[in-house]
Amino acid sequence: MLAEVRHFDDAQCHAAHLPGWQQVYDQISGGRFYSSLSRLNTGHLEVFREAFNQRVVQYGRAPADMVHFAIPIHAPLPLTLQGRAVGCHAITALRSNEEFIMHAPAEVDSIQLSVRNEDLAALAPEFYQQLSSKRQWQPVIQIPPEQLAHTRQLLLSVFDQAVENPDLMRFAGSQKLVQHQLISLLLDLLHGSVPERAINLTHATHCDIVRRSQAIVLASSDEPVTVLDLCQQLRISRRTLQNSFQLIAGTTPVDYLRSIRLNAVRRMLLSPEHAGLGVRDAAGHWGFYHLGHFARDYRKLFCELPSETRQRSLLQ
Repeated sequence: MLAEVRHFDDAQCHAAHLPGWQQVYDQISGGRFYSSLSRLNTGHLEVFREAFNQRVVQYGRAPADMVHFAIPIHAPLPLTLQGRAVGCHAITALRSNEEFIMHAPAEVDSIQLSVRNEDLAALAPEFYQQLSSKRQWQPVIQIPPEQLAHTRQLLLSVFDQAVENPDLMRFAGSQKLVQHQLISLLLDLLHGSVPERAINLTHATHCDIVRRSQAIVLASSDEPVTVLDLCQQLRISRRTLQNSFQLIAGTTPVDYLRSIRLNAVRRMLLSPEHAGLGVRDAAGHWGFYHLGHFARDYRKLFCELPSETRQRSLLQ
């Protein structure tokens, strides 16, 4: 897994540091150029945040076999992609191998995600169908302002924690959780652009979804299970999974799976077999890459800090 932060004083040097992109960045406005580039690569997901202090025109071809999304953090107007105006409450999308031209104003800042075609087709089939249609496709997607602001904040929180804690990112569990959380947040933004088909399910079907979810979790005792795992294996939408857990278990899938992972950490901390394992490593193994949130959630569930659990285990 790659996590890095770079700074550049030349637009094309910045562009050349993004693998898979066949592109040119030309500086348009006068003055000394400065840019920053933070990158995170989980193997299945490429995420980067880039910011420039000068006006730039970007053109070339997007990476193959992936769909590329850009979410603005700070985007002064005017901003245009493929000849279309990009408002302050919109995200943009480029298809695999799509040729593009983008005029970006000075002081633009954005976070961008490249998702594999196969993952998007499995997790957001309605959107991917629209993506494949030349007639229906739009590279600029309008998002309700409050939803965009909320999701952008969550995206940045997950991204920043991953970049700032590369030692925790060496664990497969943390890599997987970061990857799936970022994709889930992106799918939340896309949900409103293509209405999901309404499906009426019986109470028994909702029960069966929760039962099968539990079976998947129990069969994966050595690694964290995510909402996306359940959706892919059960072949259901995240909305259906959410409704089933709310109705049957009285909680959300995210909260349920977090509790499962916290219990797994607790068992590891109490186990004599893992006596030499620190709290940080146990948390990273089970996908907790934000240690402040981990300690808070652990204490809320078990009424003690993970360090107290470990200390008590050593005294036994």
